Amino acid sequence: MVKYNLQDLSSQLGKNALSIEKWFNELENKSNYYVPVEDDKKVFNEEDLKVATFISEKKEEKMPFSEILKQVNEKFPPRQKEDRVNKDSSTLDKKELHSGENDPEALFYEIAQDNEIIQLYKYHSLRVMFLSSALAKKVNCYNEDLRIAALLHDIGKMGVSKKILMKPGKLTELEYTIIQSHSHVGNVIVRKHLGLTNAARYIRDHHERWDGTGYPRRLLGDEITIQGRIISLCDAFDTMVFDQRNYKQRLSYEAAYEELERGSWKQFDGNLVKNFIEVLEEITMPEYLIQ
Repeated sequence: MVKYNLQDLSSQLGKNALSIEKWFNELENKSNYYVPVEDDKKVFNEEDLKVATFISEKKEEKMPFSEILKQVNEKFPPRQKEDRVNKDSSTLDKKELHSGENDPEALFYEIAQDNEIIQLYKYHSLRVMFLSSALAKKVNCYNEDLRIAALLHDIGKMGVSKKILMKPGKLTELEYTIIQSHSHVGNVIVRKHLGLTNAARYIRDHHERWDGTGYPRRLLGDEITIQGRIISLCDAFDTMVFDQRNYKQRLSYEAAYEELERGSWKQFDGNLVKNFIEVLEEITMPEYLIQ
């Protein structure tokens, strides 16, 4: 695979290196785009060169950069992150994690291919990852464990009956208990299979509520990890606005904002709700994720 540094892109495009670096910084801050870093320098590939060429052409056309970002998200799939190890939280070394068996995204797509339930939740999970990453960057708590946890937050549902998950009416007490188990099951899968203890904790926390009435441990307020609170918020928003499995009528952004605000300091961290609404005004959901 051909690799480029910033100066290579500058030479190819005839553009200032600082301007190109700013483009990619904006992509990383406002979408789920990723460029790996080696020796404190970004390392670009052919796809990044295509993206930079596209941006350069649109800048020549005087297109607003917000619109350029939107079109990049629509035209170019997000680059897979190569380094999935968070040194503070993973017990795996890089070779083990990249072997395929223990790769988080490989695990997700493998299960999504073979398991009907995870197939149903595939695009929901990808959107929650996109939204959670954007919000975490906004509040300066983004890390790789957050991204992985957001992607795999529903993986524990693979063992739950489709009949229960898709039931349009009220759940029985037993059915609700069975659904609640998915947070614990997801925690175990990510902790045992991937060795990602922090990501597992975030998955475990994503159905806790600010007022202490959530599950599985009825944590209260700041006892819940901020990453778990972020995933909870993004999960709820996506279910209201985008999720086609939802038997209820999908809501507009404005109606969903009202629901989130009603849940502030009850179900959700109110400060995160405010930041999330600001983030949603700044980003555009890529079209390939709306399925």
